[in-house]
Amino acid sequence: MKKLISVSVLVLLVIFAMSGCFGRDTDSPEDIVGMPAEGYGNTLGNITNGGVVAFQEGWVYYCNGNDDVSIYKMKISGSEKVKLNSDRSMFLNVQGDWVYYSNIEETENNSIYKMGIDGTKRTKITDDSASFINVVDGWIYYSNASDNRRIYKIKPDGTERTLIGESFSSYLNVQDGWIYYTNGDDDKRIYKVSTDGKQNVGISENSAAYINADGDWIYYSNGSDGNKLYKIKTDGSENTELTKEEALYINVSDEWIYYSNGYNGNRIFRIKKDGTEKAIMNYESSKLINIADGWVYFIVDSASNRLYKMKTDGTKIQMVEKAER
Repeated sequence: MKKLISVSVLVLLVIFAMSGCFGRDTDSPEDIVGMPAEGYGNTLGNITNGGVVAFQEGWVYYCNGNDDVSIYKMKISGSEKVKLNSDRSMFLNVQGDWVYYSNIEETENNSIYKMGIDGTKRTKITDDSASFINVVDGWIYYSNASDNRRIYKIKPDGTERTLIGESFSSYLNVQDGWIYYTNGDDDKRIYKVSTDGKQNVGISENSAAYINADGDWIYYSNGSDGNKLYKIKTDGSENTELTKEEALYINVSDEWIYYSNGYNGNRIFRIKKDGTEKAIMNYESSKLINIADGWVYFIVDSASNRLYKMKTDGTKIQMVEKAER
């Protein structure tokens, strides 16, 4: 019962912030799908989905719902599983020798912590209540619930804490000198603010969620049109509908967009970025889609909210916790 409650609480906390395993026989990456860009602690799509999985140099880091959502790491093959902390955690970022996360223990109020990739040197960085943490090129960017969810950045050593944006922010995506986010002070429309805070620009007239910045495009769930999957250029042009159904928990990786189809029991689908080749991936109600090392990780409602994974083509579906016992 404790394990079920732990995973359920994690799901609820991620949703609120938004308003292992059997594997290959090698410890070398099979492909690059789900790899964070250089200088990034996680992919933007994973952070949009709570950052419950991250990947670096042959290791998968994940929030273990079978152990009160503490952080574990394992080799790609599922071997050498190691528990790294005892904090209830989310919004994982792994960069260099450090793991960064939001500590969701009630006494910690989502403060930002870091620890070594071996679990040592656990250190609080700030008391700010942080979500949508992006660790990028020596800075930590986050939505600060301690200050009306305004956007801040801080150095990994806790210095140079800086207010960047004045708006109520969610779904932060840091890319090429800009922070893309949904603005809760303006009907959750998509905005971008420069990482130095000097420019703040509206992008879309639509209410948005689950935004994924990817090159010149932003993919999002359009709340102004039944939560359908849309894309829009980062300059606000070419707003384009990609699906006719509700798309939730969007995660863009490589040439594909993965999402839970709200019109089809929240089963996971994928579709090409141009709206072609739509295909169903699984047959269970699923959420919190994370992608790492060529695998799609997700939580299944009908399996007591347990964490599963499958290959990015929908094959080899398996329960992550099953390998942890």
